[in-house]
Amino acid sequence: MELMRDPREALNNIMEALLFTYRYDSGRRTFVLITEYPFKSPGSVREFAAFSFEDADFQRVPGDHEPYQGHGESFQAKGPGAFVIQSVRQKTDVGSGRDQLELWFGPNFGGVVVTYGAVRGYTRGSTAEKVGPSEWVYRDSKTNKPFDFDYPFPSLASPPA
Repeated sequence: MELMRDPREALNNIMEALLFTYRYDSGRRTFVLITEYPFKSPGSVREFAAFSFEDADFQRVPGDHEPYQGHGESFQAKGPGAFVIQSVRQKTDVGSGRDQLELWFGPNFGGVVVTYGAVRGYTRGSTAEKVGPSEWVYRDSKTNKPFDFDYPFPSLASPPA
């Protein structure tokens, strides 16, 4: 896991990236976003990005497909068929002076709006080995340790126990 120098700028690069996870913790006022990332580190075949927002307020903007409206403060992709980030807008919230991120995942799913005080960003490079007809093993490109494709940053968002 590598720390990003400028996570706000990196957020501009996640258009058309796969959405893996978003999770809002209202008690801690934190928001985590995990996506695919278009720029690959040396030796990586697929790059992942994680953004951790502090002093965060969250708003879900529901889409028009009722089954997707159940995804409120969290979403976790499972396997193929994940959503893609279709729009990224950043601005400063006039009322609070804090930064604001608007993500849109399409008319069926909708989007999210996060107003926040601080953000940290991380990347993780990977290699992949095909081990079956539709089965792959992903490994960290620096440590060679395997990890779950759906949970590339287990310290920020891990699979259910």
